[in-house]
Amino acid sequence: MKKILLIGVVSMAALSAKPAVMGGITFSFGGSDMSKTNAGATVKILSTSKEKKPVVGAGVSFYPWAQNDKKFGVDVSAGYNFQKGAVMGGWDFIQNQPSLSLGYNKELSDTGSEFDAGIQDARCKKAKH
Repeated sequence: MKKILLIGVVSMAALSAKPAVMGGITFSFGGSDMSKTNAGATVKILSTSKEKKPVVGAGVSFYPWAQNDKKFGVDVSAGYNFQKGAVMGGWDFIQNQPSLSLGYNKELSDTGSEFDAGIQDARCKKAKH
């Protein structure tokens, strides 16, 4: 129950003003095997896209060299944003191990279009001759 509550809190924080998406690499620590089976790719939603700021996030990871039952992970992380990137440390709930991630981040667009979000005047003025 505590894990679900923690994931919910981080998810709400990630949906705050100007969230970002991060894609990168991850490495899970734990056990005696420190090999490529612990390395993978990750995608996370971050609480902010602002540079030089602390950040929290949640994401999913894929470990291509892991055993069949441990190929995926779901984590909650905290870290630091730098210019166009972030470094994150957190806990992977499926792997049941701490993880470290590094990746490129980009702000999620609010409107999804290039047009101004202000009031638009769509009246047509037909000339009468």
